[in-house]
Amino acid sequence: MNAKTLCLKFIYASILVTIAFAADAQSAAKQKLLAMEKMRSDALTSRDTTTLSKLLADDLIFIHTNGVIENKSSLLKSIATGSLVYLFILPETSTATVEGNVGWVYGKANIRFKVASINMTIDQYISFINFYRLIHDQWQLVACQNAKVSKDNPYFIDPQPQVKKSVQPAIY
Repeated sequence: MNAKTLCLKFIYASILVTIAFAADAQSAAKQKLLAMEKMRSDALTSRDTTTLSKLLADDLIFIHTNGVIENKSSLLKSIATGSLVYLFILPETSTATVEGNVGWVYGKANIRFKVASINMTIDQYISFINFYRLIHDQWQLVACQNAKVSKDNPYFIDPQPQVKKSVQPAIY
């Protein structure tokens, strides 16, 4: 085997090892982001504003299914005061993508929440996309967009929501 062939084989092997390490790192980053998403959902349902404060970026934009837009302080206040109480968040699907220090989670979920101002419990089947930024090895939510969707929507393959439809006010 000549030096040129040996050098090419070494380069090829180095590229394969680099790709394998990158794929493992990408997979680990996705798993860490999905774990962070679960931690955030758990903090919402348990009204743990201390944990939420660490997981939410200071420049957060949180868009609810009714179009109401909140920032970090208003969302934390809504949770702390009981104005908005998440009773459960049941993810049906969640897919994470990571590109450098930015990541997003797209999925569908069943949620149940109470809105104090209208004294009503609301069940919704939603589609969501949550954008995260990695800051000092910590994922923080920077943007959240939620949309109420119908389980009958043909663009969603076989959705089986665990929440039954309920009568909901027009604002939600």
